[in-house]
Amino acid sequence: MGFFIERIMKKLEVTLINLFMWGELFSTQGVRDTTIIQCEGFVFEFRQQDIKLKQSEYINKTILTTIVTVRDITEEQILQILEIIDDICWLLSFAQQAPICRHSYKIDNLEIESRNCASFIINSPAYIIENRGKFIRNFIEQVYPTYKELKNSRELEVVFGYLIEINKPNLAMETKLIISYVLMEHLKRTYAEIIGYIKTDTQFEHPQYLDLEIQPNDIENYEFKKSKGKPCYRHKKFGKCGSTEMIKRTFEDAGVPRTKTTSIIDKRNTMIHEGLLLPFGNTKYTNQALIDFQEVNDLLRKYLLSILNYKGEYYLSHDRFSCSGRLL
Repeated sequence: MGFFIERIMKKLEVTLINLFMWGELFSTQGVRDTTIIQCEGFVFEFRQQDIKLKQSEYINKTILTTIVTVRDITEEQILQILEIIDDICWLLSFAQQAPICRHSYKIDNLEIESRNCASFIINSPAYIIENRGKFIRNFIEQVYPTYKELKNSRELEVVFGYLIEINKPNLAMETKLIISYVLMEHLKRTYAEIIGYIKTDTQFEHPQYLDLEIQPNDIENYEFKKSKGKPCYRHKKFGKCGSTEMIKRTFEDAGVPRTKTTSIIDKRNTMIHEGLLLPFGNTKYTNQALIDFQEVNDLLRKYLLSILNYKGEYYLSHDRFSCSGRLL
């Protein structure tokens, strides 16, 4: 005689802070406050507590904004689902350039955990992705699989965290620029590591593409060089290179032209190595600083969206009412 073991299905409710999103669907209250996002086979119902809340009115504050509900799950799945929600929160934080995270959760109306989120304050609105449910859902469902694949090797939580820091109110423009330039270096390092480069002193070398003394058969992929006074053949794409060249390779691999990164690197060198952007008191100081920041910020946006395999529209840093950025 067989035994039938009934599995008790549960409902998980998670409270999020700082997410400002117009819903895609109407809830039972007749308000367009609900967005359904699917990841890893689970259905996440995002419901805004009050769609009339305006982010600009809560700068430097923290506010409970959203309930995420996942129904018909087993107790064994709860930790997995919480991890997925945390990953979604990182992507939402990147999309809205403000810290969005899990505050508390309940299982069948019994509160299990509550976090102190007082330090996660709201930034000024600076969206990368339109804050409407349809666009947020499309973004999350598109990039989530790639994010899971890259988040550790490319240290994306670190990158997103510093991008959020850049957008904090009243942060000096020099600080914004310095953090942005450091992020370029960070992305360079993680790119070099996953490609297989080894850093020696100030040079990057790939063990499969070392300098050759004898002319290779695929000579079209090599260029003739002199290394330490000795002639050699160096691979054009993966051969030994310095830090500046590695930055160019990093962004070029995601479709960013070298001319774009060269201009930004030159400005970085002027600021970091010479300690100057433009002298204080210069009438062009504020405008030039803003232009330089928008340029590097847009570079970082495009690069990150590209490596996440996002396809669609996104905001450039100077956009106000509609998206002018687009990845095909």
